Formats: sequence, C-alpha cells, structure tokens
Amino acid sequence: LGVWPEPRKVSRGSRLLSSIIFWFTTIVTFTFICVPQTANLVLKSTNFNEIIENLSINIPIAFALIKQIVLRYYKKALTLLLSQMFDDWTEPIANQDRQTMLKNAQISRMISIVCSTLTYLMLFAFISLQIWSNMQSASEADLGGLLHPATFPYNTSKSPNFELTWLGQFIGTMLAGISYSCFDTFLAVPVLHLCGQLTVLRMALEDLANATKEDNNYARFHERLGFIVNRHNLLSRFAVIMEDCFNLTLLVQTVICTAMFCLTGYRMITSVDQEQADIRIVGMMFFIIHVIYTMLHLFIYCYIGEMLLGESTGVGQSAYECDWYDLPPKNAISLIIVICRAKVSFQITAGKFSPFSLELFNAVLKTSAGYLSVLLAMKD
Repeated sequence: LGVWPEPRKVSRGSRLLSSIIFWFTTIVTFTFICVPQTANLVLKSTNFNEIIENLSINIPIAFALIKQIVLRYYKKALTLLLSQMFDDWTEPIANQDRQTMLKNAQISRMISIVCSTLTYLMLFAFISLQIWSNMQSASEADLGGLLHPATFPYNTSKSPNFELTWLGQFIGTMLAGISYSCFDTFLAVPVLHLCGQLTVLRMALEDLANATKEDNNYARFHERLGFIVNRHNLLSRFAVIMEDCFNLTLLVQTVICTAMFCLTGYRMITSVDQEQADIRIVGMMFFIIHVIYTMLHLFIYCYIGEMLLGESTGVGQSAYECDWYDLPPKNAISLIIVICRAKVSFQITAGKFSPFSLELFNAVLKTSAGYLSVLLAMKD
C-alpha cells in the first residue's frame, strides 16, 4: 500500500516507489468505488433496502481508505516507534525478559495471520456472492453486472468500458480489504510490544529489593530505581505517540463497527426472505464471515487495550509486591512515587472519550443490537 514506516535508511528510489504505490492505490479505490457508490446512493437508491445495501459496502471501504491515509500521514511518528522497537530487540537482555517479549510477539503474529486469512476469505465470499447474484438475478441487469452497484459518467454496459470498470472495482475492493485489516494488525504490534516491555519492567521492579539485598550495596538502589523510572517514562512517551496518532481514527472505527453490526445483521435477516435459495446460501456465508470479521477487529482493539491498562497499572502493584520491607526506610519511601505515577495508566482510547477495554466491547454489542431492532421495526 506504500504506507510502511520503514525505520531503516532507504534509498530515494524506494521512497519514490512507495509514494507512487500509495497514490495509485488511493486513486483507484476512490475513483472506482467510493465516488461511484456515493453517486449511486444519491441518484438511484429508491428504497430503504437499497440504502442499507449501499452503506454496508460503501462505509467500510471509504473508512479503509481513510486508514491508509492516516498511516501515511503519521509515517514519521510511526517510524520513530518502530525504530524504538528495533532497539529494544537488539539490546542485550536476560533470557527470561526475551522470552516475555517473544510471547507477546507471537500473539501479534497470530493476530496478523488470523486477520489476514479472514480478510481474504471475506473478499472471496463477497466477490463470489456478487458474481453469482449478477449471473442469477435478471433484476440487476441495469447494473451491468458490476461488482458494486455504482453510477459512472459513462456507459458501463459497452466493451471495453465494462471490463475496465469491473477490473477497477475488483482491484479497489482487494486494496480496501487489505488496508482495513493491516491498520488493525499493525496497531496491535506496537501495543503488544509495549505490554511486553511493561512486563519486563515489572519483573525488574519486583526483583529490585532482592538484587539490592544480595549485593548488600544500598547505594546502587537509586541507580537501579532511576533506570526503572527513566524506562517507564520512555514507555509512557511511546504510549502517548500511539494515542495521538490513532485516537481519532479509533473513535470513527468504534462508531462504524457499531453501525456495521446492525447493518450487516439487518441484511442477514432480510436475505432469508429472498426467493433464490442459492443466493441466500452464498449471501449468508458472506454475512456470517463479515460479522465475525468486524467483531474480531473490534475485539482486537479492546483486547490489546485491556492488556495495556492491566500492565501499566500493574507497575504500581509490582512496586508494592517487592520486598520493600527489607530496604532502609529512606529507600523504601522512594517506591511510593513509583506507585503514585503508575496510577496514571497507559491507554488507547476512542477519541480520548473512552479507553478500549472488554467493557467497551460489551457496550458496542449491546448498542448494535438495539439499533438492529430499530431497523427491523422500520422495515415492518
């Protein structure tokens, strides 16, 4: 997509190629999907079902385009984060700490693989559904058999206009699916890395009193504590950069996920009434995959947000659980400052309104179910 924030030095030609790829993918998606679908919504959508169908496709694709632009816009800040992650992995550390980092890295890898696989399954199901519907349903002949219901300023039923337009919609759909997924999986990587670093920091804090007691050198206590405090401040800046880059996008993501749950649920329920059994089966497969896909991405946000909250506030708990009673009172009192500072948790939020947590995930599901009941009431 041309948005990868490469932390290592790259040639001018590579940067130019990245820019060309970014603008090409952005223009293709915007030209062949976003604008024509919006025009179709305004000019040709005549009933409630057509509006719902248009929005359920147009909204996530348009937002996928926004995600791609956001990654490009904050490329310098994200490059700084990745550079810090590279440094964390290249520094010599204890084997136990490296295993902790590897555990979170493996979770990130699993999230990337699962989300990418589900993305391609959903794209395959959607494209298969559209092609099958265009072949079987004579009522959609006015759409010219295009992949998306869209309005273009030229006749799409003639060759080669039809082939070029269909190909443009196909490429735009694939790019939008990749963009929608890669933003979420990319965000999970630095957040889980940050959680791993906080876990390593907590282990060092819990061992602080024991290490000082074994050395019988209480003069080194403040040196070790100073390292922990400086490291905690560095991780705090890491979290602030992520929050500043993504909080507005995540606010829109939360709203869109709420809308997509109820829109897709509405289409799933209403598709049962279709007469064509084959279309109904293929359509249900797509809707089920779409719901799981949307729920999974929101759950990823809430899961990593919950982990970040727990690990950041756990720093204070680790300070309390260390053997501070074996330290001289003057040194033990210093830990109170660490406990007070750890009360300010690291967060990823939806527009600085609400931190992502499992509680937020539960609230979104309840809200979506309420909106779905309203849509079904309007249909009846």
